[in-house]
Amino acid sequence: MARRRIRKRRRSRLRWAVPAIIVLAAVYWLATAYIAPPDRTEPSRLAAANRPTLVTDREEIGPIDRAGHAEVPERGSDSVDPDPTVHAPTDAVQGHALLQSGTQALAHGDALLARAHFGEALNLGLSEADAIEARRQLRKLSHETLFSPVTLKDDPFAETYVIQPGDTLLKIAKSYDVTAELLARINHVADVNRIRAGQRIKIIRGPFHARVDKAGHTMDVFLGDTFVEHFKVGLGAENSTPPGRWVVRNKLTNPTYYPPRGGDIMSADDPENPLGERWIGLEGVAGGAVGQMRYGIHGTIEPESIGRSASLGCIRLFNEDVEFLFDLVVVGKSFVDVVE
Repeated sequence: MARRRIRKRRRSRLRWAVPAIIVLAAVYWLATAYIAPPDRTEPSRLAAANRPTLVTDREEIGPIDRAGHAEVPERGSDSVDPDPTVHAPTDAVQGHALLQSGTQALAHGDALLARAHFGEALNLGLSEADAIEARRQLRKLSHETLFSPVTLKDDPFAETYVIQPGDTLLKIAKSYDVTAELLARINHVADVNRIRAGQRIKIIRGPFHARVDKAGHTMDVFLGDTFVEHFKVGLGAENSTPPGRWVVRNKLTNPTYYPPRGGDIMSADDPENPLGERWIGLEGVAGGAVGQMRYGIHGTIEPESIGRSASLGCIRLFNEDVEFLFDLVVVGKSFVDVVE
C-alpha cells in the first residue's frame, strides 16, 4: 500500500512539472524577442569608427587638391581674418575632422600623430581659417620634431645614427639626401669636419622641396608631402620670374655678383653686393622655366623689397631665411616649383 501511494505522488508531480516548463520557456522567448541585446562592440572598434579616415585609408574617388595654401602671418604682422563669403573646399569637412584629431593628439602629447593629421588635413583641403591653424601647428612641430636634436621614436622623417670609423658628416648627409650643414645645425655641431666615431647624431631623411606662389610672394618648404616651413619672398619686376619647375644646380656662400645686364662686378665683401651671403643657383626643367639657367634664390641688401616684385627675376629672401633654406636644399635633388 505504501509503495502505491509513493507512485501516485510522483505521477501527480510530473503532471504539474511539464506545463510549468512550457510556460517558463514561452516567457523567456518573449523576453528575448522584444528586448534589444546590449552593444558588445569592442572599444577599439568604436574608436576606429569615430576616427576620421586618412587619405591613405579611404578609397580614392578623384585627385586630391594640393594646390592652395593660406597665408601665414610673418614677422609679427596681423593675422588674416578669413572671408566668410569664401566657399569651403570640397574636402574641407574631412580636413576639419583631421585638424581636430591633430589637436587632440597634440593635447595627449603625441607629436608625430598630430603632425601626420595636420599634414593630411592641409593636403586634403581646408577652409582659410583652418589652413592658417594647420600651417601654424606644422611649422611649430617641424622645429620641435625635425629641426632640433630631439629624435622621436618611429618618426618616419628622422632617426638616430651612430657615427662609424671613417665617416664624415658630408658622407652621411649625402646618403640621406640632406646637407652636412643641416645635420650640423640640428645636432649643434660647431665644425662639420669634427665628428668622432661612436657619436650619436640625429639624421633627417630628405630631400626638401619648395613651392613659390607668385601671387602671394611666398615660399612653402616641404619634406615629402609635409609642409614644414614658410618664407616671404621678393620676385622679379614686370612678371620676370618664370613659372615652372626648377632644380637646385649649385650653391655658393658669399657669392660674387656679376650684373646680368652689364656693369661693375661686385666682390663678396662689397656692401653693395645685392646677393647677400647666399646663392642657390637654379636650372629650369619644366614649364616656362625650361632651359633657363640664369636665375637663383639669394639674400638681399634691400629687405623692404621682400613681399614685392622688384628684382631682375631672381627670388629674394631675408638673409636669415635664405641661410636656413641654403642648409635645407640639396644640389641635384631638391626642386623648386614656381606657380602663378
